[in-house]
Amino acid sequence: MGFFVLSQIPENVKNLWMLSTGTGIGPYLSMLKTAGAWERFDNVVLVHAVPHADELCYSELIEQLLLDHPDQFQFIPIVSREDHGGALRGRIPALIEDGSLEKQANLKISKEDSHVMLCGNSGMLKDSKAVLKERGMDRHLNHKPGHVSAEQYY
Repeated sequence: MGFFVLSQIPENVKNLWMLSTGTGIGPYLSMLKTAGAWERFDNVVLVHAVPHADELCYSELIEQLLLDHPDQFQFIPIVSREDHGGALRGRIPALIEDGSLEKQANLKISKEDSHVMLCGNSGMLKDSKAVLKERGMDRHLNHKPGHVSAEQYY
C-alpha cells in the first residue's frame, strides 16, 4: 500500500483539502469515487489549478460528486494565466497565504481539524508546504502524524 491514500490520514481530521495542479487531480478523483472519503470527513474540498481554463477537466464527474454530496463536497477551480468565471486566479500557495482559498470555501485550513493533500508539480508542492509550515502544519509520516501529505505527480 502506498502512502498517498485516505487510510494514511490521521483519524481526528474533519476537513480534507485535496490540492492539485494539472493531471495531479487524477488520484483525488479515484479516491472520491470510493465511500471512504464520504464516511470519514465532514468536508472535502477539491482544488484544481491550471494555467488556462480549457485545461480544467473531469467536469461531468465533479458535477456528479457535487450532486451526490452537496453538504460535504466543494470544488474550487483555479486558473493562473487568464480570468475565468467561477475560478480563482493565481497560484495555490499564494491563495492559501492571502486567505482567498479559505474564503472561497468558507472553511479554514487549520492544524486542529484539517489535513492537506498536495498532488501536482514540484513548485506547487514546495511552496504550499512552506506556507502550511508557517501555520504549524507538518508533513505527515507513519511514525509522526502530521497535517500534510504530498505526491509529486509530474
